[in-house]
Amino acid sequence: MNPRNRKSLLLIGGLALAVTAAGCSNKPSAAPSASGGQQPGTASAEAAWKPDYWPTSGWRTATPEAQGMDAESLAEALDAYKDHNLHSLVVVRNGYLVAEAYNHDNQPDTIQELHSATKSITSALTGIALSEKKLKDLGEKVSDYFPELANDPKKSSMTVEHLLYMASGLDWNNTNEQSSLELMASPDWMRYITSKPSRSAPGTVFHYSNGDAHLMSGILQKATGQTLYDYAKPRLFEPIGITASDWKKDPQGYSIGAWSLMLTARDMAKFGFLYENQGVWDGKTVIPKDWVTSSWQAKAPQKYNDGTQGGYGYYWWMKRLAPDSAGAAWKQEVYFAAGSGGQRIFVVPGLKLIVAVTANNDSEALMPEQLLFAVAKSVKSDKARRKARKRWPSGSRRRTGSKL
Repeated sequence: MNPRNRKSLLLIGGLALAVTAAGCSNKPSAAPSASGGQQPGTASAEAAWKPDYWPTSGWRTATPEAQGMDAESLAEALDAYKDHNLHSLVVVRNGYLVAEAYNHDNQPDTIQELHSATKSITSALTGIALSEKKLKDLGEKVSDYFPELANDPKKSSMTVEHLLYMASGLDWNNTNEQSSLELMASPDWMRYITSKPSRSAPGTVFHYSNGDAHLMSGILQKATGQTLYDYAKPRLFEPIGITASDWKKDPQGYSIGAWSLMLTARDMAKFGFLYENQGVWDGKTVIPKDWVTSSWQAKAPQKYNDGTQGGYGYYWWMKRLAPDSAGAAWKQEVYFAAGSGGQRIFVVPGLKLIVAVTANNDSEALMPEQLLFAVAKSVKSDKARRKARKRWPSGSRRRTGSKL
């Protein structure tokens, strides 16, 4: 193994976490045994919980025990995911950062590309544009913004909503990313997308397409008069304290709506926290609550290779935390932004858990979901333990926020 690829971690809340990534443990999934008798994620706990601060200027840290998690279980879970090209991981419970880890090339202030997790930010900006009346409604025709589609019988019926849940009907070849590569080689990306033939009537078939998401960027730029990036800064990024970012453009100057946004892992977690709190941040509505709700409603059913059922909303994926065979305690709903190679922003409302992951692992498509489940198994209670015992790894130094 190249020494530069060895994974080094930060000490957070007095816990040293050994991380990197790989397949899931073969141990059977054990349901959490809540101290105090209350299972994590119960309806009463969820209804009563509100953030006691907002991480606009940065996350407050806490020990896992202080947030109802078992430190040793968490460390073991993360240690099981070594040597599989995990770049960074941030774990937030009850609004507190309880663990984070980075490889040699990344730090808390390193911005990293989200790849297709970018689409969920594109979705958020769509909701904001609707609230500002920049977009009329989801039924607006795509041809209102791209008139060249108006004379085609199928393309003329495409709506904004069809783009948001990948049902435009436009052909898109995902085999070896053929269409995406052709798109990047094209001198005019929007023209390439709108020139694709229709493979089905709009609204009838889910077909994953980077073209649909980038076309959505074109619509938003035409509607707002700004790139997605410029539109996002004062409306989304600044209100929640995202100050380090980048977002690439296509040859015509449109922010790439399907990929290329760069954020820090901590700021990825902030975006998840915003959605966990129904679009509200420090008393201000950043994203309309009804947009969060709509985005998290399955428009296209999905069956995942790990045996779970779920769906696709407005550029958000959703699934159960684990297959039904794992037990009733694990029937938690997970909502997530996903990008190739292992980029994820996981939101598990029932556990008050946010997990942000960046990686470079195309060989294990479900690695981030397996890692999430391993992390979730360290959740033991909705309530913090009264006396959290600090656990220090043998030989480690008690430094918070420094590299090992």
